[in-house]
Amino acid sequence: MYAACGTVPMSTVRSGDPTGLGRSRLTRWLPVIGQAPDRPPRLENIEIRPGTTPTRLLLGLLLSAKRYTMPAVILGVLWQVGEALVPVVMGAAIDEALAEGDASRLILWIGVLAAVFTVLSLSFRCMAQLAALAAELVGHRLRSTLSRQVLHAPGSAGAKPDGAVVSLMTNDIMRAAALGLAVYPVAEFAGVVFIAVSLLLIHWLLGLVVLVGAPLTVWLMGVLSGRLARDSRVYQTLLAKTVGRATDLVSGYRVIKGMRAESEATDRYRQTSRETLDGAYRNVGLLGRFLVGSTTVSGAFVAAVAALAAWFAIEGEISVGGLIAAVGLSQALLPPMRMLAMNAVPAWAAARGSSERILEALTALGVPASGGAEARGEIGPVPEHDSPSRAAGRVRADTPRLELQFGDREPVRVAPDEIVGLRADEAGAAALAEALLRPESAQALSLTLDGLDRRDPDFDRLWRDTTVISPHHATLFSGTVAETIGSCAADRERALLAAACEDFISGEAAELRQIGEMANRLSGGQRQRLALARAYAAEADLLVLHDPTTAVDSVTEQTIAARLPAIRRGRMTILIASSPVLLSICDRVIDLDDAVDAERVSS
Repeated sequence: MYAACGTVPMSTVRSGDPTGLGRSRLTRWLPVIGQAPDRPPRLENIEIRPGTTPTRLLLGLLLSAKRYTMPAVILGVLWQVGEALVPVVMGAAIDEALAEGDASRLILWIGVLAAVFTVLSLSFRCMAQLAALAAELVGHRLRSTLSRQVLHAPGSAGAKPDGAVVSLMTNDIMRAAALGLAVYPVAEFAGVVFIAVSLLLIHWLLGLVVLVGAPLTVWLMGVLSGRLARDSRVYQTLLAKTVGRATDLVSGYRVIKGMRAESEATDRYRQTSRETLDGAYRNVGLLGRFLVGSTTVSGAFVAAVAALAAWFAIEGEISVGGLIAAVGLSQALLPPMRMLAMNAVPAWAAARGSSERILEALTALGVPASGGAEARGEIGPVPEHDSPSRAAGRVRADTPRLELQFGDREPVRVAPDEIVGLRADEAGAAALAEALLRPESAQALSLTLDGLDRRDPDFDRLWRDTTVISPHHATLFSGTVAETIGSCAADRERALLAAACEDFISGEAAELRQIGEMANRLSGGQRQRLALARAYAAEADLLVLHDPTTAVDSVTEQTIAARLPAIRRGRMTILIASSPVLLSICDRVIDLDDAVDAERVSS
């Protein structure tokens, strides 16, 4: 499957590097383990129950990818234990090999030291990879939930989204989905415990000092971070406000210019930006004071442990190897404590502030409540679903899967492998496309899909999973053609060809061709064809196209019409159009000029 749908450029395949990892001839024969799939998994929304607190939401997120975080925690513990074992092995080598002049035992301990370094290095690399993968999955799930709720807010209960959603989708989700908080602090704490036990074996008082002093030191550093945690929430709110103001300013620039309000808009943005800058200075200052204080506290503690070990060596209570091991363990104690203080505590403070903002947004957008694991503040494991194409295989091919009814008119039935044209005037076509895009708000349009109508609680999810609607004015974001279309290389190439895009993009160029912000590097016809290719590449069971060729010439329109049946074979397609060329390739054409009233359908 990956060979057919991989996104590896053809140049790497021809050069003998089929994985596309840029490996040399000496390393190409090595297997690649754990390579990510071409497409992200299909994820369910995060469901929030009223009463869920930001802390419970954050804990639920941190525990939502146990499949990856649990092995990562085990590997992290091995990494920290390996770091602490290095001075212990060196001290044992000095006492048992160098002091006795035994060369064979010295070689043995050197081998043990090499094995320890190998284990701790591999453990760290694998742990970091698993933690990053878990963070990406949870972040993808959060972004999926927020985007679905922003685009499909249920009824009028959801608050109208503003530009601050951009900050939620980027900064806040990145902080809240930092699954390293569920991995690194646990590993670092395990390292501190192992060091304490090792010092107990060297001298009971050293171990006791570490067991008592280390928690007190971490607690004191947590107290020092209190003001930083409170200010992080304020700063993140200011940052989101500034991002939202900038987004609104750019999107409404034409209106602002038409009203000659450029100076007023600039003054407002400058004021908001100044407030955010002041908040950033304040937050960085608090972070600097916290780091200075925490470094002083942890450094003083480690220095005290090392001094106590030196005193015991002078008194003859521990050997030279024991002194080296104790000093090494004291030095090894500093990194995990510093990481606990400098990374875990500030990251927790920032993540909690972001989770509070995400919770507010999800509540405002009307995320449905649940009585399951989410109701307890937990996020269940990432589920896997059948793709719409596999789900379609369970429906009889001779059964009409979709039925539309406009008022008292005869129902329009659409069966698999059928292209149905709906002809309406411009206003009626736009209203019909909007009604299909938001079927829950269209009162004059009746919909039935696979026997479920709009009143069925499972209809909304089935409709979203089955249907792709390509509006007349599609939005394209910045990036490459490949990123815009998504999908795998083979499907992307078929979609581009079906949309007649070969005159300006094809093959490997899709990996590199930038389309610009809002596709401003493309002409109107190229943007429209690229949006059509994106709709084809989704391979939806039901595809609704609204006037997809109004910006192309007649020859290109003929080409698109001729290629449409092949790309949509075996699936349902609805064409809302008035173009004779497009309607000529439909299996049936329903004239709705007299049936569709724009105000009645969309109300």
